[in-house]
Amino acid sequence: MKSYTLKYWELVEISKYLQQFKKIHSIYRTDYNTIRIEFDKRNIFYFNLQRGNSFIYIKPYEGVRREKLNAPFDTMLSNRFQKTEIEKIEIINEDKILRITTKSFHKYKTTTSSIQFEFTGKHTNAILLDENLVVLEALHHITEYQSIRVVQIGRKLENPPKPKFQFQSGKEIEDIREYLISKYWKYVEERISQLKIKGIKKLLSKIEKLQNRLESIESEEKLLEESRRAKKIGELILIRLNSIPKYSDEVELVDLEGNTIKFQRPKEAKSNTHMADIFFNLAKRLEKKSINSRVERENILEKIEFLEKQIQAIQNSSTIEEIEIITPKQEKRERGEENLSIATFWIEGHKVMIGKSEKGNIELLENSKSNDIWLHLKDIPSAHVIIRTDRREVKKGILIEAGKLCAKFSTSEKGSYLVDYTKRKYVRIQKGSKVLYTNYKTIEVEI
Repeated sequence: MKSYTLKYWELVEISKYLQQFKKIHSIYRTDYNTIRIEFDKRNIFYFNLQRGNSFIYIKPYEGVRREKLNAPFDTMLSNRFQKTEIEKIEIINEDKILRITTKSFHKYKTTTSSIQFEFTGKHTNAILLDENLVVLEALHHITEYQSIRVVQIGRKLENPPKPKFQFQSGKEIEDIREYLISKYWKYVEERISQLKIKGIKKLLSKIEKLQNRLESIESEEKLLEESRRAKKIGELILIRLNSIPKYSDEVELVDLEGNTIKFQRPKEAKSNTHMADIFFNLAKRLEKKSINSRVERENILEKIEFLEKQIQAIQNSSTIEEIEIITPKQEKRERGEENLSIATFWIEGHKVMIGKSEKGNIELLENSKSNDIWLHLKDIPSAHVIIRTDRREVKKGILIEAGKLCAKFSTSEKGSYLVDYTKRKYVRIQKGSKVLYTNYKTIEVEI
């Protein structure tokens, strides 16, 4: 068992401590398995409900979320428990189950609700209940085919069988806050290492695939050389048009420098003039193929360079939140194909875009909206960053995280950096991705 996994005696001590609070000020999921509750007097607790690895902790700082979750569970969580009075906090069934019962007061009625946290190994769950203990929503729905204890909307929740063993007793916790902060740091130490290894492994796999593609691209120099030879043959055919046998399979000509050039007559050539046209067309195709080969090579090299910056950015991250923003997951995409010149990240539900190259920076500037937020390192060449606002307020925490992204994808050096930001309408494109901007503010970020 991991050192931070919740023990029964710890839950007893935490339950006693929580009983001093009278209200839930705010409640929401920070990720799929974690619920953040702010009690009165700004006391914030996190309930991590990862199956087999669940615990309660306090963070010494407030980070930002990758995305806001809006599933039915989150809607019910907000509707039933946001800004409510706490009626009772209790441990259920002499097990690692904590139930918080609340009341919310409306104009004509009072609503009673309970949120039940079950820290029970593989059955770990968060269940939302009405006053009759009927399930309103749950983090994990369980049917009768999965367990004898059903957790389904509209069904009354039964208690699980009591543990067949007796939990070990523990010592009294003198300072709950410090204790739960220390639990968080133990979790962070392991989690950051896991996230970095997993994220970097994915990126290295992508780089390996790109390098394999790079090796398979035909050499543009070789293609150009073949193009020049085909063109030269075409020119020689026209010069020696009347001296070339019409039906010979192998043709041998002497160029103007006295060099002998041998080549096979194309089977489709109907005449010597037609043969010259075939070689001229071949020269054009080879030249075009050479250009496409160069462009593809440049695009792949740009992708590799950006992925290497992404690896460096992960290595330079010091919090779970930073790594989760940068770490490649299943990206949320809008309709249409993935943009290969622009990287997309999500911070608190805001779309944050970074140009992967000068081409990406130009595209970002040209396609962003007037009230989007533009960021750039102060007085240093850097990637351009756009925060899509969609007419929403952008909190300072989001600006800070976007500024960190700007710094991480622009330099590999750790340290403090100044980042300028302003609305896109105050940024004027000069040449390429060079700009002039006004009405800006500056923030300082640390990487």
